[in-house]
Amino acid sequence: MEKYITIDLFAGAGGLSYGFQQTGKFDIKIAVEHNKHAQETYKKNHPNVEIESDITQITNDKYKAIREKFGVVDIVIGGPPCQGFSNANRQKNELICGNNQLVNEYIRAIEQLEPKAFIMENVKMINSNKHKFFCCKKIKGVVEKLGVKLEEETIAIAEATICTDEFIKFLEKEHFLDKYVLEKQNFVKLNTLYRNTKALDQLNKYIKKSEKNIVKMLENWERLQIKFWNTEYQRVFYKVKDILHTFLRTGNGYDILKNYLRIIIETQKAIYKMQEIRDYNITLIGITIEKNNICVMVNTYNIIEYVMKKFKSLGYNLEEGILNAVNYGVPQNRERFIIMGIKHKYLKKGEIQLPKPILNSYEEFYTIRDAIEDLAEYETTVKVESLPIQKDKKEASSLNPLQTYLGVGNLIYNHIITDTRDTALERFKNLKPGQNFHDLNENLKTTYSDPTRTQNTIYLRLNYQMPSGTVLNVRKSMWVHPKNDRAISIREAARLQSFPDEFVFCGTKDAQYQQIGNAVPPLLARAIAEKLLELMDDVPNEKLENIICRK
Repeated sequence: MEKYITIDLFAGAGGLSYGFQQTGKFDIKIAVEHNKHAQETYKKNHPNVEIESDITQITNDKYKAIREKFGVVDIVIGGPPCQGFSNANRQKNELICGNNQLVNEYIRAIEQLEPKAFIMENVKMINSNKHKFFCCKKIKGVVEKLGVKLEEETIAIAEATICTDEFIKFLEKEHFLDKYVLEKQNFVKLNTLYRNTKALDQLNKYIKKSEKNIVKMLENWERLQIKFWNTEYQRVFYKVKDILHTFLRTGNGYDILKNYLRIIIETQKAIYKMQEIRDYNITLIGITIEKNNICVMVNTYNIIEYVMKKFKSLGYNLEEGILNAVNYGVPQNRERFIIMGIKHKYLKKGEIQLPKPILNSYEEFYTIRDAIEDLAEYETTVKVESLPIQKDKKEASSLNPLQTYLGVGNLIYNHIITDTRDTALERFKNLKPGQNFHDLNENLKTTYSDPTRTQNTIYLRLNYQMPSGTVLNVRKSMWVHPKNDRAISIREAARLQSFPDEFVFCGTKDAQYQQIGNAVPPLLARAIAEKLLELMDDVPNEKLENIICRK
């Protein structure tokens, strides 16, 4: 049988595509990916695939042309970014994530291409009760027609500060709010200053470090704000300039500076978020004050309920659930939410279901040692443009199945690490396997303004004996090698994601780490692909369980 014509949406570096291709039954024809570095990596490892950049620019006519070109599109795969919102996350400057529309772009692709089957993957939390979308006027009719439950939510957008009743009336009536907000770069500067007013010593440290920039901002103060929503707010805004001048000279006025900056920041947050509501045509039920917060009342809906009902209306049999990559040979606990859809006439083997675990216990799971121990003997580099390393030959009998799978080829690419400064190196030396930033002595935490807020994954020294935790951007997290006093290399992070050594990453150092953190582990993708084949009465060239299970 000919291979299934497949299109990968939101393809990233190509982990999902790579896993599907390893079955020998899927022919990836088009990949859609906006990030230029991820595109470069995808092309390097999938040289014959056509790349489309911006899914929002793919017209319905273009989808029609794709169908005509290939005769039929059998499979669509991909994971659209999808943040939703959280009522608890009022500190974010944006209320609405523009990426949320990309879920509807994925749905539009399914509508237009009419594939036999599709796979949609996403973060585990997408199916939680907290993960909802705001209902806008454009989609409300569709949501109601599908029978998706609309709920009334009260969302805090800012703290209530001055002239509250008057401010709410202003927010309700004024529709051209862009004149009342600071430019983003100016807001960021003021917000950074405000966040450093939590304690007087913290503010003094920040001013000492940033005094030139603050003075420059003061010189342009009158041009920061174009229009003021009332005279009291205008008075506060200009008063901050005088107070800040005084504080720079004498150190006096800390409390009033902190309070006045709070008024500016919270006012700007409220205006900016109301502007978003208008820009995105969100149906606004009302504005209230609750527990000293300005709140908006809006309609929301559960994104997965909407997606499932929408796909069902398009004629797909569906199954959804959470899969953990560690159950399929990946040396990492990484849970992903998966939706599998197959049109009824192509579903040949019983009811649709997701793949069952291949590995079921910690005795069977692969560990960090299994994945990367052999790389410890090779010297790393901090240069992205460095040449690959020639491998030492090892006896095949000494390797476990994961090492055999990962170690394809004679070269080690991307064995590159972040450049380590003395402070970070000292931290590395003081951490034992399984320990993180919070286990360091206090004298090694001083570069952080508030060490208590540091996540447990920061400066985590990995433990050879365990599978890895969820791999994100391990450069930003400063993950430490289990044995050597250095950061985890790009290649080691790739192996923890089950990318074989022949898969080469491109772009800047941070871009490569980010691509790996964003990727679907190829072994997990392969397990999903094999199950899809089974349900469509087909088989892979070789089954994953025969490759990855220990003999």
